[in-house]
Amino acid sequence: MAELRTFHLPGAWGLVTLSPFCLKLDAFLRMTGIEHEAITASTPFGGPKKKAPWIEYKGKKMGDSTLIIDFLKQEFGKDPDAHLDARQRATIVTMQRLIEENLYWVMVYDRWARNENWPRMKSTVLRDIPAPVRSLLAPYARYAVKKQLAGHGMGLHSTHEIESIARKDIDALAALLGEGPWNFGEQPTMADATVYSLLANILFVEFESTMKDMIRIHPTLTAMLERFRARFYAE
Repeated sequence: MAELRTFHLPGAWGLVTLSPFCLKLDAFLRMTGIEHEAITASTPFGGPKKKAPWIEYKGKKMGDSTLIIDFLKQEFGKDPDAHLDARQRATIVTMQRLIEENLYWVMVYDRWARNENWPRMKSTVLRDIPAPVRSLLAPYARYAVKKQLAGHGMGLHSTHEIESIARKDIDALAALLGEGPWNFGEQPTMADATVYSLLANILFVEFESTMKDMIRIHPTLTAMLERFRARFYAE
């Protein structure tokens, strides 16, 4: 049994998990080859921060994908970004904030607030929760997520405003990628893993989202997503 155990939320449609944060950690582990046991959790409540992903290592639990990755880089001495300079590393931090603190919430809005997606959300993302519990939990969970959307600020905008925000973010990611195979040269880094973790959860899933077309109008961006999937998720 591997000493490192990772816990992520369920997947569907070819993705090992429908959580961008869980997928980012999974991608990091595949990029580095760190030995681990991956475990699917039906809810995030088993984690120390009541969010997924989390890990168990040497008898301790740790939450938050970014903190986990930083810890694992030091613990195992494996860093996909080791060859980058300070400016490039700073750019990755900037990209991560755009993706995880802003664009992520547009994805949350699409999944949880759009009425056309809610039935699929319940039947897919919450499918591993027993039916009696799911029927009670689902409305509360949706209410709680909508409250989080409002608290963040994204949920206070109109649909048109939210789509405008998403378009600017996706256009920016495409511009940063440019014409290269990866964001920083000939080898993928955490910039590519982070972009993939969110955009794959938009483009490759069966939720309705205007962001799909926003991604598809950038051939280099869609090609990078397909390239990352083929390299690390060929199965």
